[in-house]
Amino acid sequence: MVRRRTKIVCTLGPAVDSKSKLKALVAAGMNVARINCSHGDWETRKKWISWIEELQPALSPIAVLIDLQGPKFRIGSVPGDRIEVKPGADLTVAQKGECTVTVQDKEIWSKMEPGDRLLLGDGDVELRLGEKKDGVFQCRSTSGGTVRSRQGVTLVGKSFSVPALTEKDREDLNEAIEVGADYIALSYVRRATDMRELRRLVDEHDPEIKLVAKIETKEGLKNIDEVIKSTDVVMVARGDLGLQMDFDEVPVAQKRIIDKCNANGTPVITATQMLESMLHSPRPTRAEASDVANAILDGTDAVMLSGETATGDYPVESVKTMGAIAEKIEGLIDHAARMSDGRHATRDHETDSVAHAAASIADALRAKAILTTSTSGTTPRLVSRYRPSMPVLCSCWKTRTQRQLAVVWGVESALVDLPETTDQAISSTVDAFLGYKRVKVGDKVVVTAGFPPGMPGNTNMLMVLDV
Repeated sequence: MVRRRTKIVCTLGPAVDSKSKLKALVAAGMNVARINCSHGDWETRKKWISWIEELQPALSPIAVLIDLQGPKFRIGSVPGDRIEVKPGADLTVAQKGECTVTVQDKEIWSKMEPGDRLLLGDGDVELRLGEKKDGVFQCRSTSGGTVRSRQGVTLVGKSFSVPALTEKDREDLNEAIEVGADYIALSYVRRATDMRELRRLVDEHDPEIKLVAKIETKEGLKNIDEVIKSTDVVMVARGDLGLQMDFDEVPVAQKRIIDKCNANGTPVITATQMLESMLHSPRPTRAEASDVANAILDGTDAVMLSGETATGDYPVESVKTMGAIAEKIEGLIDHAARMSDGRHATRDHETDSVAHAAASIADALRAKAILTTSTSGTTPRLVSRYRPSMPVLCSCWKTRTQRQLAVVWGVESALVDLPETTDQAISSTVDAFLGYKRVKVGDKVVVTAGFPPGMPGNTNMLMVLDV
């Protein structure tokens, strides 16, 4: 039986703030637990992580992704912590003092000019800047909604020379390293140097942590090729990306990012508002179901739930719904087209060639599974990019590697003892997945392994085996 192949990332929050609720989320199909450093405190986050450790399944355990806030601009406090803005309303914006909205960050304030568009929150409220007099902009709202204190603010079409890592990010980074995060995500990535700086800081303490580059700026999209080469995973962060460009450009950007990640063999997560209506509804809209389906057909490795699981009324139902959509749509993936698409077959390294051959032979022989052994997770990741129709079953001897495979499409992972020989690596892999009933006696499988075992990046062997 082929299980769901697309992975699900769930953002944790008040909606699942108990061990029993997290257990229900795990049972519903969560693969990656995202902890957003924009909200909450480390006492709460450490509690969640300890619960996840207790609830870990033996087969394909859950990865922990710590998401750094990044240099996000926010407005100041508003009267009563919230105001209702109607379309066409007149407002005032200043850096400080008496006004409707304050924009205190000097970086964004210095670039604000009459005629600019200012978006508040997720872009629900848009203000058109008018005349500036005595340090105060006269503005008119072109769309209405609720404005809350400390909401994010976006100046459309402008870029800013601010550090990729804020002081808060550095503090959160130290905490993330200390708790043993599997992934650390950097927000508002603009260029490869942003990721290289984060890599340098992480490597000083724990080089095995993998990094996620969140693409949510025009600069990040412009430099996408170099960013992909500098990171382990890419996230299409459509929320802020949609504030940086016209809404009709976002689907094109999404497809472009996913396609480039697939070609490079880099796992990619599609995020933001995928099942937004399920914040308060037990069922998604038809458009949302199509959105999730199209991201999977585009080639995303994982789909992400944000507010749906963090603050929504139906967190468990959201995960089940996303899983059901994924299972239904995965049957439409054209595996043969992926195999023949030259963009996915760089084959500039032994492991690339073996991965391509494994997927091709497994398809030709209609094998029941592709079995891999891996120290770093590279081999199953490269096999996965061809989207084989059969499961990719990987044995690992590092728990960190096993958890990190939770974001890779179609890969299931089991923990085994470090083998002394290649034969031992193969036999322990077969035994492990026999035990989990992922293969059975008589199944034809394709196996990849490396000689000598236990060394990363040396997958150099391929064989066909009858279990």
